Amino acid sequence: MTEQSEPGTPPKPRLTQTARGQTIFVSLWVLGTLVTLGLWVGAFVLGQSVGAPEDVAIEEVIDVVEIAAEFPELGPPAQAPGTWAWDELRGGECLTGFRDAFAEQFQVVSCSSPHNAELLHAELLSRESSEPYPGDPAVLAAARAACDVRDLVNIEVAQEFSDLRTSYSYPVSQDQWDAGERGVYCFVYSESGATFRSSLR
Repeated sequence: MTEQSEPGTPPKPRLTQTARGQTIFVSLWVLGTLVTLGLWVGAFVLGQSVGAPEDVAIEEVIDVVEIAAEFPELGPPAQAPGTWAWDELRGGECLTGFRDAFAEQFQVVSCSSPHNAELLHAELLSRESSEPYPGDPAVLAAARAACDVRDLVNIEVAQEFSDLRTSYSYPVSQDQWDAGERGVYCFVYSESGATFRSSLR
């Protein structure tokens, strides 16, 4: 008698081939997509909160204060003996130790004392605050004209010296002009360094 084997058991279907398996697969796929989207949104929000802040334009309001020009007082009386700043001289001062018309300070002495220079004349080129700076060449020409002091010099005193020279200071920039520094100061001195014992006027 021959033995016969039992017919084989059919293989189990895959999970994805069943209705239940497909439901689980779709649910996991949807869940994964939602998680991924959530991570992207979270990363974006976090990046926005910790990232470099955007530059914020701040409008700064600056009050512009116009400084009124202050003009020096020129003309007699001359300053008394002592040390004076250049813009405190008025004209008519006798000076000792004079070296440069553009010095910051000057030593004023009595005109009966030995001195090596005199500030024979000083004048303002303009007293109009709003008048614009005329430019370097125009200021220099005006200073040269203002310091033609031949009519102010006492000929009897001046003839003792053959080397009298004129030196003058004047505003050299827009800033000085706007600040009221518009004076021309006309100095007379001896080129050889000789001293005067009386006024040249």
